[in-house]
Amino acid sequence: MKPARLSWSVGRVGFAKNRRTPNGPVDHDLPTMVVRDAEDDTIRGIYLSYACHCVTLSDNKISGDWAGFAQAAIEEDHPGAICLTSIGCGSDANPDSGVTGGRHDIAADQGDAIRAEVARLLKRNQKPLEGALRTTLNSIDLPLTEPPSREQLAETARQGGPAGYSAQWHLARLDRGEELMTAIRYPIQSLSFGDDLAMLFLAGEVCVDYAHRLKREFDRDRIWINAYANDFCSYIPSERLVREGGYGGGAEMVYFGVPATLKPGLEQLIVDEVHRQVPREF
Repeated sequence: MKPARLSWSVGRVGFAKNRRTPNGPVDHDLPTMVVRDAEDDTIRGIYLSYACHCVTLSDNKISGDWAGFAQAAIEEDHPGAICLTSIGCGSDANPDSGVTGGRHDIAADQGDAIRAEVARLLKRNQKPLEGALRTTLNSIDLPLTEPPSREQLAETARQGGPAGYSAQWHLARLDRGEELMTAIRYPIQSLSFGDDLAMLFLAGEVCVDYAHRLKREFDRDRIWINAYANDFCSYIPSERLVREGGYGGGAEMVYFGVPATLKPGLEQLIVDEVHRQVPREF
């Protein structure tokens, strides 16, 4: 443990593309935090996030995909530093390259785009994070629609496939005398540095609408929104996606062991909890 100084800034990288809707919304922001040694100013760590699935590669080989290439390139630029990458509200975003199989060169180019943007940001004046640290973690219930009956589950189970497997799993729960889920327990965490920066950590695969809405309702120059945090519970659609349906709007629930879709109204429940947690000065 050694004293360090924190700073942050926001860049932009352009390879995310909405995978549900042609020319649909995306979030190209690249928030970046830098940890510097308090004595000699050496960069000891870099943390960044980008709202896009890591699915450039699909060759069943262990890889960090574009995020892993970005981390490796940034660490090469700054020997001894550790780089961490996380994903923002990008459940409905894929790389514009598409899923390429084994095109490691494409994933490396995407990682290099992030490396180059981080290098550009480091040449500018970063905003220092000097305010007192405040953290909050709370969970709320996101209600589900009416679960299927035993008869409906049995019929789905006979059809096979992913939905059939999920139905068999829920039938086994009923056979053990257990009840089916009626809500997802959803953790939301916030971390703020005085009035310098508020960071949000939303669970699950969160769609881009949340990022755009929260950046409108708070000071977008002082808010950083992360997803996939604390729990991988399900996709988290907005009201728009709930209405549209399809994968990412409810059809994917069979892959998460959840017996029904999320009820309309979840977006406001999440946003209300965020407002309860984030200090008013933001």
